[in-house]
Amino acid sequence: MKRQYVQTLQEGDTVNDYFVATRKDLRDQQKGGKFLGMVFKDRTGEIGGILWNNAAAVARLFELGDVVNVKGSVTSYQDRLQIRVDQVLPLREDEYNPEDLVFTPQDTSNIFKEFQAIMGTVENEWLRKLINAFFEDQDFVTKFAAAAAGKKWHHAYRGGLVQHCTEIARLAIATCQVFPQVDRDVLLTGVLVHDIGKIEEMTQDLFVEYTTTGKLLGHLTIGTEMVQRKIDNIQGFPETLRLQVLHCVLSHHGELTNGSPVVPKTLEALVLYHLDNLDAQTDAFIRLIAETRDKGQNWSDYITMIDRQVWTKEGL
Repeated sequence: MKRQYVQTLQEGDTVNDYFVATRKDLRDQQKGGKFLGMVFKDRTGEIGGILWNNAAAVARLFELGDVVNVKGSVTSYQDRLQIRVDQVLPLREDEYNPEDLVFTPQDTSNIFKEFQAIMGTVENEWLRKLINAFFEDQDFVTKFAAAAAGKKWHHAYRGGLVQHCTEIARLAIATCQVFPQVDRDVLLTGVLVHDIGKIEEMTQDLFVEYTTTGKLLGHLTIGTEMVQRKIDNIQGFPETLRLQVLHCVLSHHGELTNGSPVVPKTLEALVLYHLDNLDAQTDAFIRLIAETRDKGQNWSDYITMIDRQVWTKEGL
């Protein structure tokens, strides 16, 4: 039974519990020899670790994604907690509870049902056929329902992709009410397919990591290929709809500098880009604010990804 969680660790604590190993780096010490840098996580967060003795031998004991029992003590380095590790030992599957290690904020099965219901309102017969082609593919549904939407920044948890898509779908419905010129069916189809490549881009086990395919191709390319394969099996699928849907996938990062090979050139693709970004950034800010308040701080740590700190609106 797990007793110690990352979120509750404090400087000076003695650690003897299990975590998922998500990183290990064998590096040279200035005075010769090696040291091992590591990152461990559980359902409450992650913490770095460092081991100075027998580093090379210990590094061979476990692989990334292994559940390991860690013994050591909590210290502070550059204002961050880390574990000064004495021992790391891999565990068998019967020696730990996966629920202690993977964060899931709520029952995502109901969210998935809501998302399917929204997709069921698409009226265009060809887009309905495309949507059904995905939802009738049980292998796809299983992976899609369990997938995270990101590694760290937003919706980075099991079921996060469904949560992300459902939130965008809600925003899409509201947007179409304000701007009836937007093709609601194309936009909602774009919501479904824009991130489906992530189910192959990242592993969805005890921790999220990029696959070899994900590193080489990225989820925009993977998703485009997935959509094209489904369309190829729908005889008579209109070319104009094929181009619009594929364009939504390829352009949804908005800018070439953000990884999109093309910028949005249709109204629906433009709206999808902004709704996707709105939902991702809002989710990330909500998480950062909660984590900052849990630390008893009014301002978050400096976030390199967005080049700023985030204020919790407390402390005045």
